[in-house]
Amino acid sequence: MTTVADEIARRLAKHGVSQVFGYPGETSLSLYAAFQRSDELTHVVGRCPRGAAYAAEAYARISGGVAVCDAPGGIGSPYATPALLEAYNSGTPLVLITSGPSKSTPRPWATGQVEHARLFDSVAKHVYVVREQRGALGVIDAALALAERPRRGPVVVEIAPDVLEAEADPALLAAPSAATVPADTAAAAGGAAARAAEAVRRGASVALIAGGGCHAAGAAEALREFVDRFGIPVFTTLNGKGVLSEVGSDLPRVVGSKGDTPANAYISGCEVVLYAGSKMGDKSTNQYAWPSLDQFLVRIDDDPTIEDADPARGCLLREDVAGGLKLLTGELGEWSYGGPRPSTATAGDWSKTGTASLVATVNAELSDRDVCVGEASVASGWFGALLRLAPPQRLITPRGTGSLGYAIPASVGAAVARPDATVWTLVGDGGLTMAIGELETIERLGLNVKITVLDNGRLNLIDQHAIHRHGAAAVSRDFRRIDWPTICAAIGLPVMACDDPARDASEIASFFSRPGPAVLVLDTSVDEVSPDMAIAIRKVY
Repeated sequence: MTTVADEIARRLAKHGVSQVFGYPGETSLSLYAAFQRSDELTHVVGRCPRGAAYAAEAYARISGGVAVCDAPGGIGSPYATPALLEAYNSGTPLVLITSGPSKSTPRPWATGQVEHARLFDSVAKHVYVVREQRGALGVIDAALALAERPRRGPVVVEIAPDVLEAEADPALLAAPSAATVPADTAAAAGGAAARAAEAVRRGASVALIAGGGCHAAGAAEALREFVDRFGIPVFTTLNGKGVLSEVGSDLPRVVGSKGDTPANAYISGCEVVLYAGSKMGDKSTNQYAWPSLDQFLVRIDDDPTIEDADPARGCLLREDVAGGLKLLTGELGEWSYGGPRPSTATAGDWSKTGTASLVATVNAELSDRDVCVGEASVASGWFGALLRLAPPQRLITPRGTGSLGYAIPASVGAAVARPDATVWTLVGDGGLTMAIGELETIERLGLNVKITVLDNGRLNLIDQHAIHRHGAAAVSRDFRRIDWPTICAAIGLPVMACDDPARDASEIASFFSRPGPAVLVLDTSVDEVSPDMAIAIRKVY
């Protein structure tokens, strides 16, 4: 018998979906049976819905297309909320398929039942509810399309279990669906490119900041052409790293809370700041310090919900990055930048040994297509300031939520998206504690993920905020140290313990050179100061 779930699997494959992530429940097993019968879909089962959904979100970032994950409704789907929020804030195209109440349910409050439309209202672009076969495939079409429409983001599809399990009726499934994809509500602002070009030409000092959106198809090439042609000083946000080569003397530096002091100083003194492909959140604007009242903002973003800028203080090119840069190129013509340039001096009041030495080893071992994954907290700060990437190498971090527990499951998604690459993961012991189950997924799948655990037995960044900003004691001061080498070895992962990565650099490189997964447990001091800690807590500007 061909079930509705089988037809949904075929529809996903027709749209180019080849990989699904998820965690099963009784109400979603018909999907799993369909995935097993499919020759076109591969499914990765995580150790929890949260981990599976994070893996899917990371897969979408690296693959460049929409990702699909599943979770059983009510009992499993709420665990996917952090990943949906991450995708919503980061503009990641993700479709969550979950189960809802059966038509035969006589009364509410059945086990596992939840109102997904209310639950996910603030973290998804839309929640589609399917309670019958009629038009069900049209819902799948609409969900996939909506996830990729500007601004990209997550979409939820709730399907009743009895519908999934039913014998497929091709006529009903193909019937017109009430599901729609909302039309774009904002048109490109007339004359914006001309106004932007005029501001850039008149600016005594100009900077271009490339965000994570510049990794989209076509955007990286357009950005390189723009920078080479006009010579405007270019920087990146944390998740824009790798869109331009960071190898050499004139490298684009990271700005904002995860950046470095000289880069932030230059941006603060610029007359015109051009943001391309960035949501301009707190981290990439140095806690909203930019644009200041004295700066003119030029923004390239195709999000239809962004309001047009005040003409006196900025202008918005409501275009995708590649299109916006090409429009601006046409308006700038033969102009080239002749103003001041940022300092090439290396600065930063952070610890120069310990984790800094470990990142130097990673830099030396990176191959052409490798992916780096940084946990929230200090791990992403170390990678932001010291990692040196060149396209198509990538860095991904939880840029939408800053949530602990992201890096390990995201490593799964990144490794599945690029099976020919090594994934280098930097995670604190706090983040690893929240995602320990996905270590088994990495081992089970034999993924080429090299994990370094920054182990100080604390939530150290939180502790430092408590101490320096609130005059309180360290909140995790009574945490017990976890024996990570024993746990990793019990899971079956190769593991190495180290307290001096500079001394053991060659041994670490040899350990990581073996194929497959590996875990380095790095004993770090609570007194170690990361680059972002120096900026955010010690206020070293």
